[in-house]
Amino acid sequence: MELEPKFEKSGDGTETVTLTRAEFDWLIEQAEDAADLADAYEGLKSLQEDGAIPAEVARAIRQGKHPIAAARAYRKMTQTHLADAIGMTQAGIARLEASAPGIGRAETIDSIAEALAMPRWVFEPRAEESPREKLGRKIYNTSADPVAGRILSAASSKAARMSSTIVRDSKSGKFITERHGKAPRKRGAATKNKRA
Repeated sequence: MELEPKFEKSGDGTETVTLTRAEFDWLIEQAEDAADLADAYEGLKSLQEDGAIPAEVARAIRQGKHPIAAARAYRKMTQTHLADAIGMTQAGIARLEASAPGIGRAETIDSIAEALAMPRWVFEPRAEESPREKLGRKIYNTSADPVAGRILSAASSKAARMSSTIVRDSKSGKFITERHGKAPRKRGAATKNKRA
């Protein structure tokens, strides 16, 4: 569109420009297009810096699928194929997929991201993770038995007959304490039972 503005000066020296409504609407449309283009360039820069994931993977993750499982399905890899690619067992991959996102050693997550050709941030913990869950993940990452996927704790001397193990719940990914063995008796408990 060719603009035909009319320039005028008011009595106090203020300059004004008069446009037709069609010219004004066209200018507004051009400004909006320029803003959209600037946003697109900013988004492209972000994608180049942070990496992008296919919409299919993002959709599956939003619907509750574990990020590793979603990316693996997109790449048409079985748990065994992924395990072989990173030098792990299929059971290890299954345990990771049954846990909360972000569970696992940093080196393992790096290897998975590389094998699945996805940015690492996809496999990191979600923002809504509670401080308690973050602490549990940190403890797991530093001290977990890599075979059993458990954090073992020693029983105190008073509770020698009862031990506890902290494990991850496979559905929620939260850490829970399991108690094993007999609880120590309180003083006098044996004599009360004998008298009754």
